[in-house]
Amino acid sequence: MTTVAVLSLVPLVEKEAESRPYDYSLGIRLGNYFAAEGKFFFSMTSAMDISFGLMNPFTPEYQFLLLSGAYNLHLTRHTSGLIPYIGAGLSTGLQFGDRNRSLRASRSFFLSADIPLGVEYKLRNSPVLFCLEWSPKVRFLKDIRFLPQSISVGFRYTFY
Repeated sequence: MTTVAVLSLVPLVEKEAESRPYDYSLGIRLGNYFAAEGKFFFSMTSAMDISFGLMNPFTPEYQFLLLSGAYNLHLTRHTSGLIPYIGAGLSTGLQFGDRNRSLRASRSFFLSADIPLGVEYKLRNSPVLFCLEWSPKVRFLKDIRFLPQSISVGFRYTFY
């Protein structure tokens, strides 16, 4: 009886695997947030995005070294390779410097809530994927501050 139950579930698992745009992808982000990143799909509409990198790479007096994770909800089924999404996540790391000149030499722990908004475009019959993302942050520690400047484009290689 157990064998029959397991064998009856196999087509359902295979169907779920086929319904995802891809299983996972690895790549980089460039822009106001330089990072290495990976994205892992759980289902057709849900995925986890993890990245590690430097925010504000062109502003040496005010930078962040961040580890970020976000749950992304994909709003539509991928249509001709275009996949928009919205998410929620957290970033943690170190802040180097400050906008205030008197605090430029400071270093502090950084924690923020993130709201990534983006779109991915996967090339047809190719493992290459491009993405554009805006991920505004609300910083919690030290003081509460809204950081809207996290905009990046990404290039990732997808795996099935």
